[in-house]
Parts: sequence; C-alpha cells; structure tokens
Amino acid sequence: MNEATSKSFQKWAVTREKGKWRFVLQTGVLAWGVPMFVIMTFFLNRRPDTPLSIGMIAISALIWAIGGACYGLAMWTVSERKYRKFLESIKSAESSSTNAS
Repeated sequence: MNEATSKSFQKWAVTREKGKWRFVLQTGVLAWGVPMFVIMTFFLNRRPDTPLSIGMIAISALIWAIGGACYGLAMWTVSERKYRKFLESIKSAESSSTNAS
C-alpha cells in the first residue's frame, strides 16, 4: 500500500469521527448543493423573459438541498466501504504475517 493511500484513509478516519450527518451537511449540502443551487437557479436555467419568483427560488433551494444530502450520503457510503476494505486488508495482512511466524 502506498503512502498516499494510507494518508487518505487516515484523513477519512478523522472525518468519520466527526459523524455521518456532519459530513452529509458539509460535503453534500453546503459544498455541493448550495453551489449547484446558485449556478443552476440564477445562471444556467434562468430565462431572461421570466422573472424568478420567491416560490421558484424556494423550490429550487429545496431540490438542491435534498440532492446535496443524497450526494453526501452516497459519498459517505462509498468512502466507508473503501475504508472498511482497507481495515480488513490490514487485519488480513497482520494475521497472515502472524501465522507465517
């Protein structure tokens, strides 16, 4: 296992200690959902001939917040699976080296 991979998993160990829902909020909703809301609502999907209403902005914010939460949960799940495989590989390597001795 290379040093970069090991550092990546060490960083994930610290992140996961802070909790799943904090990760979902920070990574999914704030770091992904909010920028997507701003870009998609005010720049890409905006029609010049149609003014934005408060209702449409609120609906868009809700949709992107939910999308961000889903993104955060997906990233948590993927990262956890990789981390658990990493831990299993370490245990397996330790037990095989112990058995070989």
